[in-house]
Amino acid sequence: MTSESTTARVRVDGAEVAVDLYGRDGPPVVLLHGIPGWRGTWRETALRLADRHRVYAPDLLGFGQSSDPDGDRHAGRQADALLRLLDGTGLDAAHVVGYDFGGPVALLAYRREPERFLSLSLAATNVFIDTPIPGPLRLAPVPILGPLVFRAVFGRAGLSLLWRFAVKDRAAFPYARYREILRWPRGVVWTRRIFLASMQDLPARYRDVEDTLSRVSVPGVVLWGDADPFFPVEVGERTAAARRVRLIVLRDCGHFVPEERPDAVAAELRKVFAGET
Repeated sequence: MTSESTTARVRVDGAEVAVDLYGRDGPPVVLLHGIPGWRGTWRETALRLADRHRVYAPDLLGFGQSSDPDGDRHAGRQADALLRLLDGTGLDAAHVVGYDFGGPVALLAYRREPERFLSLSLAATNVFIDTPIPGPLRLAPVPILGPLVFRAVFGRAGLSLLWRFAVKDRAAFPYARYREILRWPRGVVWTRRIFLASMQDLPARYRDVEDTLSRVSVPGVVLWGDADPFFPVEVGERTAAARRVRLIVLRDCGHFVPEERPDAVAAELRKVFAGET
């Protein structure tokens, strides 16, 4: 397993995207993080893939060390940035993996330019418009009160508590590593704003995402933790069935799949990349 990585800055539609690069040879792989998150979410998995692949782990716009563009930062805008990142790095096509919020981003990018995808895999993500919304988050559409609730739940303190709730294997993903996500103030702000925008109108935000899921024709896999507190395994089963690919359920694993089970995630992704699915 290589320990080498470099960080590049790529200009994308007037913004600058920070992307960690692992490996030098082999088919390219792009790993998309979730929210809260940053490109370091994929570090352990990327290191395991780098012996056979060129791995690109970018910060989404507004997260980590990527800059803030003008306008929306939701999945559609992020999908556009992903496609222009492929252009900026000279990639005609790549294997793409979307974790959490990275899942909708990957699917919308596929919807726009499917020829850029060698495969499309998903991990611990929501792509459906009818996903049940937890009680306090149902207040999102309420003027004044909704944003106030989200400011409390998705502020730095609330996101700090998320580690205890969302991580099953805390030895594999200790709080010290989780805390790296919160180093970037803009990422905290945009996590809250993206969640708020999603909950205010989930059908509008996710209709094209859900519609695209069953249209994907390239290989892939769906990866899920058996102890995910946000999206139960049944959501993973539904995702895999619509995507028409295998579901891999990772035992004693919470929501942070790439951090909690990097060995298993890398092993399953290698099978997809090698055409063994």
